[in-house]
Amino acid sequence: MNSLQKIGKFEAIALIIMVTINQIIFNVSNTIIMNTGSSAWLNVIVISIVAILFCLLICKLFKNFLSQDIVDISEYLGGKVLKTIVGILYILFFIFLAGIFLRYLASSLKLIYFEKSPIVFLLILFLIPIVLTVRLGIKPISEVTLMFTPIVLFSMLIILFATAKNFVPERLFPILGFGADKTFFIGLNNIFTFSSFAYLYFLMPILKNPEDFKKVALTSIIVSGIYLFLSVISLLMMFPFIAFSDEMLSVYLLTRLIEFGKFFQRVDAIFIFIWILSTFSFLAITTSLINRIIKKLTQIKYHNELCYSICAIIFSLALVFKNIADMKFIQNVLLRYISISLIFIFSLIILILANFKRKKEKMS
Repeated sequence: MNSLQKIGKFEAIALIIMVTINQIIFNVSNTIIMNTGSSAWLNVIVISIVAILFCLLICKLFKNFLSQDIVDISEYLGGKVLKTIVGILYILFFIFLAGIFLRYLASSLKLIYFEKSPIVFLLILFLIPIVLTVRLGIKPISEVTLMFTPIVLFSMLIILFATAKNFVPERLFPILGFGADKTFFIGLNNIFTFSSFAYLYFLMPILKNPEDFKKVALTSIIVSGIYLFLSVISLLMMFPFIAFSDEMLSVYLLTRLIEFGKFFQRVDAIFIFIWILSTFSFLAITTSLINRIIKKLTQIKYHNELCYSICAIIFSLALVFKNIADMKFIQNVLLRYISISLIFIFSLIILILANFKRKKEKMS
């Protein structure tokens, strides 16, 4: 990836939104519902407000570090040792995330359409375009993502409005679901659904105008919160069993119920195709960030060649997950606490301490 490549404000917003949309597609909405029951919609409002407040705090902390990402700030705070630690942690996190999503996509398609196809074949089929795309750099990826994002967002709205006739509002009650503690306190750990903050931490250096960082961050988080709310409330009002099941691709269940007259039925394949394109964008974004972090840590000259090794590691990790139950446990438990620890605690502490250090330097 060319380090000189910069992206615009709308391209950056599309990148962040695409991360959240992929999480919605791959069942994060059902995870929230299983934890909070019928109050999931209320819980989403709460965690969205927390996410917006956290976003404002992050924007304020980044003001003193224009054109720097979390790795650069770590080096400023703790030297090369802290820089290396933070860089490696985020590399592992992004690889972990990409591996889960890749295997989830391949397993879902195998279950729905390709029962007899080897999972290895599907994984390789998805990784080939990622390798080719990442070599081009972040600019082309962001441009393609900007083109896909409105299509993906519009498809989600179509699902909502096309199934609205079957909604049963009574399923939103009892309003506090499994209890007030699960909704407002324990349920706060559902903030992991906004793991797109991890991508925001690396956005500043690639923005054409770093001053747009706050607009990009707030817009993307607000839009992400709205779509997360719509997906949760749609599933709750549509399926009475959803709070007590662990369905794979719950949003896909909605698409199976969409009909446009007698001549357009079983349109779920169209939505699957759109979601595949969005997953390609997500994997390309994630692989590019891994590439960028490794380049920053090692100062390697021909860093574009790293994409082969990165994709090979992601492929190997995707093969580690033996079945759907393993992936669901990793997604619902491990990913939740890894995201909270790394993104919302550890990285925040680094930003706060770096600001204290910068303030102390200015005073001396």
